Amino acid sequence: MILDDPQDDIIEGEITSDESDNESLDVPVTGDDQASAMLNLEELIKNHIESIDKLKLEIKAQREMLEDSFNNNPTYHEHDERVKEVTKAKNSVRQEIAKQPSVATLNQKVKDLRFDMNEKSKTLSDLLQDYHEQTGASSIETRDGKVLEIVSTAKLVRRTS
Repeated sequence: MILDDPQDDIIEGEITSDESDNESLDVPVTGDDQASAMLNLEELIKNHIESIDKLKLEIKAQREMLEDSFNNNPTYHEHDERVKEVTKAKNSVRQEIAKQPSVATLNQKVKDLRFDMNEKSKTLSDLLQDYHEQTGASSIETRDGKVLEIVSTAKLVRRTS
């Protein structure tokens, strides 16, 4: 994918000092400065979103060309068909084994344990967020003496309409 204007990928920004620098210079931080900083931050976020969207499209196009390179090769295509046949046979045997009562019980137990682990992980995440907000600490020591860092992540999810 060729970009029309190379300037599209350039994100302009402004270097501003933090509050501690302003205090040492006796320059008060005004509401206008904060509003401007928020607008700049919002603009940077929007620029990054657009840049990521462009990269996703580029990756999709390049991946399709790469897949076409493999699929158009007769030797690769022949081997791929054989792999599909073997995989189909393997899955058939797997399903037969999974129907055995003892295996079905084990499978359900694994599913239940994974569900419990996911629930506990979500709860731990909420507890760590509360801990960080209340104490300001960015790490916690486990009972066995390991120090673990608390890491927060944020992501954007498209709203469903």
